[in-house]
Parts: sequence; C-alpha cells; structure tokens
Amino acid sequence: MKMGSVILMLFILAFPTASNADTDATDQATVTRILVTFADPGMSSANRAGPSRPGYRRRSSSYLASVGVKRAARRVARDFDLVTLDDWPIIPLKVYCLVFGVNDDVDVTQLLAQLSARPEVDSAQLMNEFEVSETVARNDADPYLNLQHNLDTLELRQAHIWSLGDGTNVTIIDTGADIDHPELRTQISSYHNFVDDVLGEFSADAHGTAVAGVIGAAANNGIGMIGVAPSTRLSVLKACWYATAGSRASCDSFTLAKALSHAIESDTDIINLSLGGPSDALLSRLLVEAMKRGIVVVVAAPNKMHAGFPAEVPGVIVVGSDARPGDLVQILISAPGDDILVPVPRGGYDYASGSSLSAAQVSGIVALLVASRPGLTSDEVSTLLVDSRPTIGASVNACRALAQLLQRSGCRASGAVSL
Repeated sequence: MKMGSVILMLFILAFPTASNADTDATDQATVTRILVTFADPGMSSANRAGPSRPGYRRRSSSYLASVGVKRAARRVARDFDLVTLDDWPIIPLKVYCLVFGVNDDVDVTQLLAQLSARPEVDSAQLMNEFEVSETVARNDADPYLNLQHNLDTLELRQAHIWSLGDGTNVTIIDTGADIDHPELRTQISSYHNFVDDVLGEFSADAHGTAVAGVIGAAANNGIGMIGVAPSTRLSVLKACWYATAGSRASCDSFTLAKALSHAIESDTDIINLSLGGPSDALLSRLLVEAMKRGIVVVVAAPNKMHAGFPAEVPGVIVVGSDARPGDLVQILISAPGDDILVPVPRGGYDYASGSSLSAAQVSGIVALLVASRPGLTSDEVSTLLVDSRPTIGASVNACRALAQLLQRSGCRASGAVSL
C-alpha cells in the first residue's frame, strides 16, 4: 500500500493575483485579471470549452460568439485600455466571457463600477482564485483493519442491495485524476482538462483521484476498495492545477466557469464540488442554471464561518464532516470525514480526512437515490438525506434514505429525525 499526503479542502487566497499572457512572464505578477461578460441572446451552439492554461496564452480558436458582441467587447477593451487574455462563450448563460488584464496602477473597484454601468456589459467582476490545502494522511493506520469504516456508518452494504447507481453520471469538478488507477479505469467515462494539455499531470493529481474513488471506485474487481456508487459513471473535469511540484493546487473563476458550463451542457445528474472560496457572481449564476435543469449540486462545507462559493448558493447540498461538527457554517448534512480510505495516483491507496471526502460520499448516495427514482429534485434529495439521520447531527445514512424512497425495510439505524 502506498502512503502519502492527499489534498483535501480549498480556501481563498487573501487577494487574487493575475497574469498577462500578452506580456513577458516577468510582468505577469503586476497585472490584475477581471472577468467581463456580454449578453449574446442568439448564442445556441459553440465549440465545447477547451483547455486554457493558467498563464492565459492566447490561442487561435473559432469562438462562436456573434460578430456584434465581439465588436462590443473590442470597443470596451479599447475604451478602458484593457488587454484581452482569454475568452469563451458560456452557452448555458448565453454570455460571451472575456478575461481582461488590468495594469496595477488602475483603481479596480472604480473600473468594475464603470464597466458594469456600460449598457453592453452583462457583468464585471474580479477573477477570484482558490487554493487547495494539504493535510498529511495518517501513516500509523493498519491498512488491513476497518479499511472502510464509513461503509458501516452509511449502511452501504444494505443500500447496495437496492441500488448501485446504475444509469447515473456524477461530474467531478476538481483537479485531474488517475484515469488508469485500477479502481477508476473502468469508472471514468469522460474527462476534460480546462487547465492545460498535459495528460501526465492530469493523472498525477491526488485530490481528484481521492474524490473520484470515494464516489465511484469499482466493485468486485478483486482489489482495494469500493465506491459509494460503484455503478455510476464518473466525469472528471480538471479546473484546478499545481503551479509547481508539491505546491497547493489553484483554480479560478474562469476555469471553473468553463468546467461548469461543460457539465451543464453534458446533461449530468450530479455535480460534485469539493472546494470552496469567495463569493463569485458568475459561478453562482451557473450553479443556479444547473439546478434549474434538474442537476443536483453537492458541495463541501467550508472550514470557516462565512460560506462563500459554492456553499452560499441557495439549493446546493452542503456537506460537512462528522469529525468536525463545531467549526463549520450551519449545515444539516454530514458524512464520515476522518481516516477515509482513498485511491492515490499511480495505483496506490491511503487514508485521508476532510469535508471534501464527506461531500464525495453524499454525491455517491445521491447517485444511488437518482438511479432508483430518476428526476428527483434537489429539495427531495435534501429531505431524504436529512430524514435519514438517526439523530440530529449524526451522519446521513444511505440505507435509510433509500428505504424511505423505496418504502423498504431492513436498515439497522432507526429513529430518524427531520427539522
């Protein structure tokens, strides 16, 4: 068994930094990035959002925004002396989104107000940046005793008699994942990289590998572990990257927006966001659009009192770790989060902790529920999860949630409560 550290949770940097792809690398740190969107009501189809490097090197590409909207964007860039770093049409919102570079001597707050006042501008905001923190896995755990204690807490063995998640798709927006891991090679049906074109780095990413394995690691393959929903299909969308080997992974508003746009267009059932950060208007609009289309959104509770994105978006299912119930934002749903067995890149396994993995377990439970009753709404799913808790503050229980949905019996836990 390979042991090591696994990335667990995301938090916001104190202030977003930026890079200007049209300047030398030495000048990039002096440039603030902003996101500006322009309404394009006629937008109906475009190339799928492809990779954009963290440095935002301009690429020749056939973006299918209208000529009039592109002309308006150029006019705004000229009027405010902005440098275009990257752009893409966000089809679910019918907007054309551009990343602009702003010199460090500009009053960004005033600039954003002026841009927002322009009639052709749909929205203007700072490019928010996020960072993945690390926690060291416990190396003293006996790998052969109680490897997956969370299975008992969730009563998954009984739940799996009724549902394995067949016919559902969970989209994981995170770092990349080890697509060749024995637990994942048959489980990941699609993957896309919105950061770069380096497949080797995609497969070396630890956080996405752990989250994907907890949700849908293969069953009955004679090795390792089992996921909460082993028959669901996984889509891994990389929106976070590592600047250097051993550094914390980062993602930003633009890469996350492209990944969310892709997920919405792919008609997925569930989106898992084991990440957190500042309030973000554009990303919040995309989550609202996703939920309007019937997608259930599961997010990790932040380790701070202010929710921020995505936990503050109404309608998302916010999941905390039952190992840390006292210092998170107010939540109704928790799942095991301490010493969870996870796959790690290059075919290994390790133990890890955090609400990232708690959210992943709940995404798997949602897949079990949706497979049993397609068309369940976020509100219906939330009610089933809350009612499945044996007591207030306890972890959700997959068996009880399914039993209530299917009107079955056979779960050990009893006395579920709701608020």
